[in-house]
Order: sequence, then C-alpha cells, then structure tokens
Amino acid sequence: MKYVKLFEQFISESGIFNTWTELIGSDLTDFMNAYKKLHKDNQIIKDKKNEFIYGVRKGQKEAHWKYDEADGQLHHSEKERDVLGLINFYNMVSKNHPWSK
Repeated sequence: MKYVKLFEQFISESGIFNTWTELIGSDLTDFMNAYKKLHKDNQIIKDKKNEFIYGVRKGQKEAHWKYDEADGQLHHSEKERDVLGLINFYNMVSKNHPWSK
C-alpha cells in the first residue's frame, strides 16, 4: 500500500486504480471541474514532487482517482462511461455517480 503525504493528510492508493484513461488539456480541466461539482467535499490535491494530482473527499484517506502528469493518464477504478461521462454528459452520469455519494 502506497501513502502520499499531502497537505498534512495521508492519501492511500491501496491498489484500487485498475483502469486508466488518457486525458490532456481542456478535457482534464473539464473533468476536474465536474469532479468537484459532484460533491461539496470533493477536492483536488496536487503532489508537485511526484507529478500526481489526486481526487479525494475531504476528511477521507482513499483517493477516488490519480492523474499522472508525466504520461497524461488518469487512473481510477470506475466504469469508463462514469469517468469520461463527467466531461460531456455531466447531467446524465452525475445522478448516481459513485463519487457523488
């Protein structure tokens, strides 16, 4: 299990990221904005040392996803339609999205 210390809290990756999707540019920005909109406590934390960006729920230690800036890959454990749907079909996928609960 890998832990990353960010802003005085520990984020656990625990091997849950079994899927990855390539995201770059405005798609990444749109994805991160939609992720924050899913739940009021969803936040994005950047680990500049390791070039990773994490999507986490405030107060929790498990990250929902991890973005590797070096290779442009978004690592996650959800269905592709739920993750990529946040970019262009937010209203359809946000209703029962796993990251909104």
